[in-house]
Amino acid sequence: MEQARELKTLGSRPLIVLTAARGAQDGWLPMQAELARLSSNSVQHVLPDATHQSLVESRTVAVPVSQAIHDVVAAVRNSTVVRGS
Repeated sequence: MEQARELKTLGSRPLIVLTAARGAQDGWLPMQAELARLSSNSVQHVLPDATHQSLVESRTVAVPVSQAIHDVVAAVRNSTVVRGS
């Protein structure tokens, strides 16, 4: 946790932040937006019907999660801007 607190930038490394909004505590969305700002090559997607747990357990939510992984890998491989479908 201490190392994570010390992280101030990811530079231009591709980053997609998926934010589960259902049941989110007050202040969660702004904190997620702050994470997205760690990289100059990032996007944030708020998933209104997703919970934190459903990001890894729901087949429906698996689609945007899988796409985000694909998009980041493609951006790294091709040295491009993360497209964040």
